[in-house]
Amino acid sequence: MKTLLFDIDGTLIITNDTGTRAIEAVLSENFGVATPNLDIKFGGRTDNSLIKEVLHLNAIIPSEANYSGFIEAYRKKLPASLNELGGAVLPGVLELLRRLGERDDLRCAVMTGNLKETATQKLRHFGLLDHFDLIFGGDFDEDRRHLARRTALFLRGAHGHQVGDGTIVIGDTPADIACGLDINATVLGVCTGNFDRQTLTQAGAHLVHSDLSDVEAIYRWLTS
Repeated sequence: MKTLLFDIDGTLIITNDTGTRAIEAVLSENFGVATPNLDIKFGGRTDNSLIKEVLHLNAIIPSEANYSGFIEAYRKKLPASLNELGGAVLPGVLELLRRLGERDDLRCAVMTGNLKETATQKLRHFGLLDHFDLIFGGDFDEDRRHLARRTALFLRGAHGHQVGDGTIVIGDTPADIACGLDINATVLGVCTGNFDRQTLTQAGAHLVHSDLSDVEAIYRWLTS
């Protein structure tokens, strides 16, 4: 069975910086940071690496207790941030997922740098959760390539998935493309994040679209 691995932020949805707002709230309310420092690059990262960098930048001891406490607080604050700031499902996403869901020879899953729980919160908030069988999150890996390898190992162990069955990674950053190539997947890049067609092509994407709105063409390519 072919497996399609979708990124979330910038690929399926935009969230109006809800994650950033929730992180700022954790720093100020839970860790007493008067002026949170979030001078970091978010795109293509895992939350595991982001949270560790946030702790460092804000002079918080990077202990296991602080890391775990930060994650727990972040999980609790994100839903309120989503409700306050909202966001949107990107063009073509719902129709494409509905059509893919009609196939019994495809497995639609999420592979994201988000924590698994916060990924679930985002997908549920935007009405996308039921379109996916599995969610692979950035809880344990600082490098997206390691996340991809962990995902591939799980699929092979739990579902007997082999390279020959076909894997396609869909994402909006060079990191999405790199992790897809690392597991010998085919990669579809979309320019709905912060990177243009040239950048995604140079990173190695096999196909690049402006967004997912050309549903018929993208559906044919994903299912061929």
